[in-house]
Amino acid sequence: MKTLVSERVSPYISQLYECGINDSDIKLVVDKFRYDLGGSSTLLLLRDDDKSDGIKLFASGLSEAQQHFYLQHHRQDVWFNHYLDKGCQGVVSAYEISDNAGLLASFGAQFALGGVCRVKDHGLSSLCGYRSGAQSDFTVQERHLVADMYAGFAAWSQHYWNLLALETQNYQLQQLVRNHNKPSAIIDDKGYIHYSNTAFNRITDENVELRTLAGLFSLQSKDQQRQFKEMLAGFAYLLPGASAYLCVPRQANLRPLLIQCTLMSGLTRYERFVELVLRDPEHAFNPDIEALASLYPLTVGEKELLMLMSKGYSSNDIAELRGVKVETVRSTLKGVFKKTDCHSQSELLLLLQSIS
Repeated sequence: MKTLVSERVSPYISQLYECGINDSDIKLVVDKFRYDLGGSSTLLLLRDDDKSDGIKLFASGLSEAQQHFYLQHHRQDVWFNHYLDKGCQGVVSAYEISDNAGLLASFGAQFALGGVCRVKDHGLSSLCGYRSGAQSDFTVQERHLVADMYAGFAAWSQHYWNLLALETQNYQLQQLVRNHNKPSAIIDDKGYIHYSNTAFNRITDENVELRTLAGLFSLQSKDQQRQFKEMLAGFAYLLPGASAYLCVPRQANLRPLLIQCTLMSGLTRYERFVELVLRDPEHAFNPDIEALASLYPLTVGEKELLMLMSKGYSSNDIAELRGVKVETVRSTLKGVFKKTDCHSQSELLLLLQSIS
């Protein structure tokens, strides 16, 4: 039978920190802990009261059916109830409460020791070790050694839930921009980019007035950068959903860029994030001509006319580009008006934009 020695306590905690949120690696550490403790099974149960599914069970020496049973009935565990009622923390042996109580019989264990760590803002976390009737009970020294694990274990369990929350947060942020049809990014109050989509990256690459260096979004002009920082700082006093705007002048012949910043909601457990959207008047929207053509029977010439109109070309420009008379362009445009029941170019562009 292996005996857990005091020199081995610290490495377990260190290894758990190294595991991050890799469940397989954590289970290996729990398995090594059980082996050194000389137990037939070990349960490491984490609870996060802020999460609806905030239960994590890491077990060693248990069958899949036993693990499932424990998850279904963990609130009946004698250790959990004992410490939950008393509001304390530490380790207790089976004989101190009652023999074969709680879930001991389900594991065929005669001897056990365990307890609950109360972790601030992160619910309750428990550690239980079991030995079968063929083994001897845990000694006083072993109980003290396991008790020494609790301080480090409690700190690690909070660290684990923080990492898991960060992973969930990052996934939520990523989903917000992955399929976004606007050039957008998620930044923090310092301007660091957490996620950005392809359209956002393209605009920042094409415009020298914008910079993204080492993951930090900034503006080339010092005065503009100062205004941007002040705008981000102002979000500390605003409610989620509030927006602020910043106009960014560009080189000659290009209309200014518009930066829209909106304080995000729905992430109350994490630090405040801002959705940053770049609006480029030179590329107001990407027209979906085929979508409009699926509603109305447009010809190839009419679809080409709409594409050029959406880019801001006038009738004279379109006539020159297509090598036709202006009257031909106007005649084609009248045909589109009739098919779409529009009466002006602005009304037609609004229709096109609404389905694009």
